[in-house]
Amino acid sequence: MSLVDTVKNAFVPIHREGYPFIAAFGAATLFLGYFSSILFWIGLILTAWCVYFFRDPERVTPIDDRLVVSPADGIISAVGPPVPPREPGLG
Repeated sequence: MSLVDTVKNAFVPIHREGYPFIAAFGAATLFLGYFSSILFWIGLILTAWCVYFFRDPERVTPIDDRLVVSPADGIISAVGPPVPPREPGLG
């Protein structure tokens, strides 16, 4: 196994539409880092968050008639009729 294969297996791929945002965060980090080291570290943390946000892991959709499959990551916490807000006087 080569080093490239090891790296590809260890890291989750990034969605291609996230690359411009990651590049912008990285450029802003370098720009801010020129002026202040604390701003560099804050920018680096935000850039890492941006990379995390645009990750595109391989997903497997479970097949079962009793399941509700969500198009996003997360947990469905409630299923039922929504309660309208009080402001318009509907609820």
